[in-house]
Amino acid sequence: MSTTLQFLPSLSANLGILQLNNPASLNALTLEMIRSMTPILRQWQKTGVRATLMVGAPYEKNGKTKRSAFCAGGDVKKVYLAGIGKEDKSLTADFFREEYQLNHMIATQAPHLPQVSIWDGVVMGGGVGLSVHGKYRVATERTIFAMPETKIGLFPDVGGSWWIPRLKLYSQWKSGLVGGVGNYLALTG
Repeated sequence: MSTTLQFLPSLSANLGILQLNNPASLNALTLEMIRSMTPILRQWQKTGVRATLMVGAPYEKNGKTKRSAFCAGGDVKKVYLAGIGKEDKSLTADFFREEYQLNHMIATQAPHLPQVSIWDGVVMGGGVGLSVHGKYRVATERTIFAMPETKIGLFPDVGGSWWIPRLKLYSQWKSGLVGGVGNYLALTG
């Protein structure tokens, strides 16, 4: 099992807490974080854990919180450097394959193990994938949500073609309306 200080799992009674701890890069998702998170979630699915809580570590400087972030997405810089040969070339394929496998595992978790993600600050790309497939997401007033890969012509990955059209405001969900904010985003960019 791979471990890293960029990901801090802990247990509190029957609650599994997953803290993304890479604040200098807005908790950007690294391959090491993915490889640490996957076996922990598998283990918790088999034990007495009743729910998981996923949060991002705040960026602090001189003892003061400067900005908050859930997860700014995948560590694109490292993937780019691997792609041009300045890092291990296998990183590019390994990163996306293992990230998507982790997203699938979260999306198909048993109903008795709901995931709650606290979106405080930046939530982009891979951070969306870690959280949007869980049962609950809580957005704070500081949430900045984006799928930036669409600006450069890529499709919204991490299951975006499935969850974007299903996004609804709470009032729409409660009244049973079809469509919602996802359709609006798709049509307006």
